[in-house]
Amino acid sequence: MGDLRFCAFRFCAFVVVTIGFWFSSEKAFAQGQDSTPGERNLRVMVELLPGYYDNANQNYFDIRRKLAAEDRHARISTTITRVDAPAFGRHVFLWVNRIETSKGPQISHRIATLEAGPGADEVTMRHYLRMSGEISVAELATLQPADLRRTEGCDYVFKRRADHYRGVQGTKTCRFDWDGEKVYTDNEIQLAPSSLWFYDHKWVIKSGKRITGVASGEPFWLERARIFHCYADVPGVGGGVDVPFTRYDDMLLHDRGDTHWFTAKADPTRDIPQRELALNLRAVTWHVLNEANDYFNRNSLVLSVIERLADGSIKEHGYAFTDPQAERIAMNMKWILVNCAITPRREAKPEM
Repeated sequence: MGDLRFCAFRFCAFVVVTIGFWFSSEKAFAQGQDSTPGERNLRVMVELLPGYYDNANQNYFDIRRKLAAEDRHARISTTITRVDAPAFGRHVFLWVNRIETSKGPQISHRIATLEAGPGADEVTMRHYLRMSGEISVAELATLQPADLRRTEGCDYVFKRRADHYRGVQGTKTCRFDWDGEKVYTDNEIQLAPSSLWFYDHKWVIKSGKRITGVASGEPFWLERARIFHCYADVPGVGGGVDVPFTRYDDMLLHDRGDTHWFTAKADPTRDIPQRELALNLRAVTWHVLNEANDYFNRNSLVLSVIERLADGSIKEHGYAFTDPQAERIAMNMKWILVNCAITPRREAKPEM
């Protein structure tokens, strides 16, 4: 009997200890798990940053508005890809800028990194530049920070705003030599779900003269692009008519002003000449109004067919437009049918 009471006592003690441990464990898991706002912002920025960005609309409307040359933004595109480059940390991106100039495109490569801090609600972005040439994917596994150029004082510190992240450099802390001049920058980057904004202003320390950017001080406005899978049929058969046609397939276009050229072959048996044709796709974000009676221009996704004629001139044959968020757009001018969609045809799901 005593042994039974002793065993019961030991069991009760075990239950009490176990329950106590369970409650204390629950309290431990319930407390002290919060991160800093900066660590949360870091996770969001890591997902938000990659993409293809282009300022086709800004570049077009600067010209259409007849801005002075020094106030016009050059056409620029940026591709940001998350990559694995162990020497640079956990959150690493290959950042490629392409600027269209009168002498041809200028392309620059850099590595960008993100980490939380220094403030509790802040995220730091560092840039490591290759001053000449590209950064290839093949070298990322062994690439070292010392292989690239990073200037102390040129980092961007980001904070969250209502619908975007704003990153700024320290006031006149980013100083370096540029084309034989000692310069400084007070640049800024803004990252939103729809866009990437940045200032690129270099100032000569000695004279105070600005040598990059635009005179108005307005930032470059690069809008995030979507990738479409397109094809063209020549001629543009439709309505179930049994007429032979040639399909020009596997054209990838982004919707921020991308153009894809192809050669449509001649077919003497059907009196079809050889032609140099192209598709252009642009989600138009209006910068001005072009409506009577105070109506408002709605943004549109526009698909155009253009041709390079024998004399080198460009002819626009026609265009179709729809809602800017549409995932498909097409048109059939009978001599050509064009079709673009975000989902490739091979991945289209059956519908009832």
